[in-house]
Amino acid sequence: MLYKHLFIITLVLIVFSCKNDAEKNDRYLPPSGGTTNTLTIVSEDKLWEGEVGDATRAVFAASVYGLTQDEPLFTLRQMKPRAFHEYVKKSRTFVELKKGAPKGIKFVKDVYATPQLGIIISGENNEALKAVLKENATAMTDKIKSVEIAHKIKEISKNPLENDAISELFDVDLTVLFSYRIAKKTDNFMWLRKDIKNGDMNLMIYEVPYGTIKNDSTAIQRIVKLRDSIGEKYIAGPVKNSYMVTEKAFTPYLGTTTINNKYTLETRGIWDVKNDYMAGPFITYVIDDKQHNRQLVLEGFTYAPQISKRDYMFELESIIRSVVVE
Repeated sequence: MLYKHLFIITLVLIVFSCKNDAEKNDRYLPPSGGTTNTLTIVSEDKLWEGEVGDATRAVFAASVYGLTQDEPLFTLRQMKPRAFHEYVKKSRTFVELKKGAPKGIKFVKDVYATPQLGIIISGENNEALKAVLKENATAMTDKIKSVEIAHKIKEISKNPLENDAISELFDVDLTVLFSYRIAKKTDNFMWLRKDIKNGDMNLMIYEVPYGTIKNDSTAIQRIVKLRDSIGEKYIAGPVKNSYMVTEKAFTPYLGTTTINNKYTLETRGIWDVKNDYMAGPFITYVIDDKQHNRQLVLEGFTYAPQISKRDYMFELESIIRSVVVE
């Protein structure tokens, strides 16, 4: 009888323990929130107002390359640790600075809400904190940007444009917001536009034979030559003999990335209009698609004089990064 009682007690304890573990694993997390590209910085005022704050801003509020005016990578919102509670903890992304703890960095996921990325930066003193910030700058900004892009694509997918025409022409699936319209379409080119205040946002899609653009010393020259030829052929300016070209006084950025698991060249720069006075930022992706023996080119560019363009370009980049080659 004693053994039977012990068995029952043990069984109850196991069931209770499993239930608690399940509740911990399946605990409810509220949805995260926040404005696009806004980053919450949890820090004591003394840190934020001193050299550690300067180092933090140098990483997360660095100027976005390729815009026609200085704009920060993220809009920063600082608050004291004791103010970081309730709805504030639902921020989609946050960075916490901890002085007086062992030097290190920790990436945490879905702690207070979902989806959520938190970055805990710690150090014994100011120098240690600054070192962690500097050593991990690229990794931190890349991870935060990935979270923001995923969120943007999800938001766009709630109100998508019917994109059968895009799929049929290029054998791709692309998540485009419903407010874009097809401005021009041929057998191998498509131009979509969206009206905004005092301007417009634009997306171009076309393809070239595989190997046309190689990642070597000629890459920038070839990309500029290609996009200038496309601009002359399809993107006419407002006056006679005017068309979109690449701004010659601004050196475009060239880098590599991966989209849909495919090797991709990324270019950022400034466009202007030949024989006229219009200009703005562009971002071009050249995606290697060996399966279809082509390089797929997707470009976003914005015309929005005298207003911020960061978030417009971010929307275009998010749309492009949603592409899935069929």
